[in-house]
Parts: sequence; C-alpha cells; structure tokens
Amino acid sequence: MQRIEPRRGIFARIVARGSRIAYGRELKSSGVYALHPRLMFDYMRANRAFERDRHLPKRLGELGVLRAATMVGCEFCIDIGSEYARRSGLSDEQLLALHDAHESGLFDGDELLVIDLATGMSRTPAEVEPGLTRRAVERFGDKGALELIHLIAWENTRARANLALGLGAEGFSEGRACALPNPQAARPQAVAM
Repeated sequence: MQRIEPRRGIFARIVARGSRIAYGRELKSSGVYALHPRLMFDYMRANRAFERDRHLPKRLGELGVLRAATMVGCEFCIDIGSEYARRSGLSDEQLLALHDAHESGLFDGDELLVIDLATGMSRTPAEVEPGLTRRAVERFGDKGALELIHLIAWENTRARANLALGLGAEGFSEGRACALPNPQAARPQAVAM
C-alpha cells in the first residue's frame, strides 16, 4: 500500500502523461515523485545514466538488476525487472530459477557471475568476495564491471526506496512468469515503540 499521498494538479498530470509515454501506463509512483520535482528529475537522470550499458551486454545488466530486486524483495522492481529481463532474452524458466541458479543448469558462466555478484551486493550486510569483482573485471573489463556494479547498487537504492514508499507491482509481468522474491527477503514486523 502506497504510504505517501500522491500529488494532484497539473504537474502531477504532466508527470503521469510522461509515465504513460515511457512505460505504457501511469505508474503510481509518478504522483508520489511529483511531490518533489527536483528529486524526481534527478532520479530520472540517474536512472538514464546507470541504465546506459555500453560495455556490458544488456541481458547481463537486466539479470543483475532483477537478481538485486529479488534479494531486496521489491514487488515493483521484480515485476518490471522480470519484463525487462524477458525482453532481453531470459526465459521464463530462468526467471523462476534465480534462487537456484547454480543447481538449475539454466545459466552460463557469465550469468552465474552476475547472479553471484548481485546476490553478494544485495545481502544485508553486503558480502562480496574479492574474487567476484576480479572475475567481473577479467570477463567484462574495467568499464563493464563498473557498469554492472553500479547497476546493481542503483537497483538496491530503487528497491529499498520503493519498499519504504509501499510501491507494489504494476502489472508489467501480468499473465506471464515473474521472478520470485528471495525467501530470506521476508520483512520482519515493525516493533511499536
């Protein structure tokens, strides 16, 4: 359930229209971010900057983002991330096997490297073996590894903000396979003070 009441008025309608153009639907988050235009525009610029993969195959970037989303447990990010990963070539079987990637036999070496890096970066606390980063540099080069690491880190930022804002799935994967949240991403109940 959305936790901040969305903005109403002309600016909110303009933002909603932009959401429809960009995503084919009006996102619930557009009204929330319309409350803070400067933050919204900076957020959009950051999204564009991080998502410009020039040294990393798009498929691997989408896989890293989706794995991070499943680790955090953000419904919105898993929903949209599953659709983007599917568009980049991941199969439904792969989407459903993210938590058992090594055992599934559905992922190649590069994909397993990306999944392992995203898993380590998205744990709380994060645990990234130095060997993982070294292997990412060897495989994708310095620039590709940096792009991958920042994509995963940015997804952690987006997913955690969406959780705090109560933003849920928006139907991007409706009627199709969708990755599942990591079972350890279950959130503890808040403690009343």
